[in-house]
Amino acid sequence: MRADPAQQFTPPASVCRILIVGAGGFGREVLHWARDAWPDHAAKIAGFLSADSARRVPLPILGDPAHFRPEPGDAFLLAIGIPGVRRQVAEILLAHNDAFLTLVHPTAIVAPSAAIGPGSILCPHAIASDSVRLGRFTLMNYHSSLGHDASTGDFAVLSPYATLGGGAAIAEDVFLGLHASVGPGKRIGPRSKVSANSAALADVLEDSIVFGVPGRMAARLGVSRA
Repeated sequence: MRADPAQQFTPPASVCRILIVGAGGFGREVLHWARDAWPDHAAKIAGFLSADSARRVPLPILGDPAHFRPEPGDAFLLAIGIPGVRRQVAEILLAHNDAFLTLVHPTAIVAPSAAIGPGSILCPHAIASDSVRLGRFTLMNYHSSLGHDASTGDFAVLSPYATLGGGAAIAEDVFLGLHASVGPGKRIGPRSKVSANSAALADVLEDSIVFGVPGRMAARLGVSRA
């Protein structure tokens, strides 16, 4: 079934101001997706939070997330696509306000049995199939998909067209590049990356990088598994 953002994912009445965390290209996209999903709340989208106040964006930059102190009624959308940075910035804001919103674009497909973790964003045409489980702050970019019983850890990122086969699982802070895939039932360890157009057809250790088809696994440069 198609997700109904007017019901399950609409911002609660207590939200007075919506702030997009991140003012890069993805932040600008999230502004569009939020307006699509929440037309009755679009006027509440007040601006962006970014450390780069010189960025050119359609709405004001209202502060640096490292120093921003939310007001009552503020809520956030996490629009940063870089693993590690996403978690770092979100945790700074969570220390002062846990009001992160979950955004599901109206063209995304979410099975009734799927569970979407708080703070997640599902972009246009993303698919979360039967009994899928998304961790907190999962990002599913456009046309990404999770097959039945697949799952993600907190702060996982699926780039456009990335896919998990049935029963596959990626751990926290995992990054799947453009058109990357994880085979059915396979496991990707924390903080690992599957490169663009690569296929992980075997389990992957933490802090690894997978490249090629079938994917070859190597330790990420500068990361020790000791």
